[in-house]
Amino acid sequence: MRARPTLVTAALSSMIALGATVAPTHAAAPAPSASVADQAPGFTPSNVPTGARACNAKPTSNGLGGADVTRSVALRSGPSSACGDVSSRLYVGQRLGGWCRYKNPSSGYWWYYVSKGGEAPYGWIYEGNISGEETIRTACNDY
Repeated sequence: MRARPTLVTAALSSMIALGATVAPTHAAAPAPSASVADQAPGFTPSNVPTGARACNAKPTSNGLGGADVTRSVALRSGPSSACGDVSSRLYVGQRLGGWCRYKNPSSGYWWYYVSKGGEAPYGWIYEGNISGEETIRTACNDY
């Protein structure tokens, strides 16, 4: 003969009210192994400049080299197409002084922190808009 669900529920409620405990019907999950706990997190740390977070990045690394403008664009406030302009449009053939280079991990593109003829404004330019950029070898180590 099977017990009625309401009788079982009432019996369990009475036992719990009297201080009885009910053992779990499944085993607890094992603790993660040390190798799993030691792995790097699966996200981009917030201190890595990517996308709009890269805007207003002003590195202090200053190395040798320069580049020539091949496409009339403005310098950007960071190494990302999501960043705003910080200069008027550059003209094709204009020489830029190179400070450092940075490979944006979000896009995989190289960006160069440069100045217009060694003077302000300083800003970022995408590798596809310049030539001769291979002379700029200093890494932007500030971030």
